[in-house]
Amino acid sequence: MSRWKVIPVLAGLAAGMVASAQEAPASPPFAVPDARSHRGVIDDTWIIAPKRLAEATLAAVKNYADEGDIAAGVSLRYHVDKADWIIADVFIYPAGEGDNATMLRRAADDFRESVAFAERQQIYRNVWWGDEAAYTARLAGGKKLEGRFLPIVFDAQQDMLTSRTYLFYRKMYFVKIRLTTTVDAVDSLAESADRFIASLLDGVDIVSVGTCGKKMDVMALAPGQSAPAEFQDGVSADGYRVAIRGERKGSPAYASQMAKAMTLAVKRQLATGCTTLDYNPPLEDDTKAVLHLSFGPEDWGASPKP
Repeated sequence: MSRWKVIPVLAGLAAGMVASAQEAPASPPFAVPDARSHRGVIDDTWIIAPKRLAEATLAAVKNYADEGDIAAGVSLRYHVDKADWIIADVFIYPAGEGDNATMLRRAADDFRESVAFAERQQIYRNVWWGDEAAYTARLAGGKKLEGRFLPIVFDAQQDMLTSRTYLFYRKMYFVKIRLTTTVDAVDSLAESADRFIASLLDGVDIVSVGTCGKKMDVMALAPGQSAPAEFQDGVSADGYRVAIRGERKGSPAYASQMAKAMTLAVKRQLATGCTTLDYNPPLEDDTKAVLHLSFGPEDWGASPKP
């Protein structure tokens, strides 16, 4: 049974609202987490999606875990402003770890197989593939995200449709953005794609909690000893190594250092998409949808890397 959750279009939503992916911790995390306190590499993932993008409104969401298919992740459907003829679907689902090129190749192969399956089920007929190509999403602040672009034309339910699919790999998840319309409106897809993709990727966040396949390391610095050169403000770039000066544990100075370091560590860990520290997910409200995936200990693997 389909379990789409319809999101009403709320009057007064400001254009360009984005989801807030990080809430302030209720209390500072003073203790280093024990890897055994986690079920696996990823215990939980929250996908935070804005209900309003720059030029689109969230119309429906679906969490495939509700149907027992957690590997399929979630899907989002947006209505593009002044382009009701475009179907804008976004699929976000677990990928695992790997380099960007390898993971994008896997995502493209998976997409081709899903289309082939639809053909075998006669959901699609007369599929024609265009040329697959590299695609660069240009995000806010001059950032870029490399992805893949795959166009197809197909016959579905007696209509000839054209679809442009864009694949990305980020924060251990695949993000598949698919824009579909009738063949006579194909030019509108190209015109809308860049703006929609950039707004979507800037707005949606993916936050996972678990061991993240790593161990948290707290270094005790001797008097006069400096933190390693690659540390900034006593914390490594990925947030999994922290340097604390040799204060007595339990003292106010130690607690202050630890609170400051762990606050910075969780911020840097979240930038990679996964944290082993405390995370308070945001609540769904008028500006954002929050979808939750809860994994078993073996879904992502259970052993942290040294």
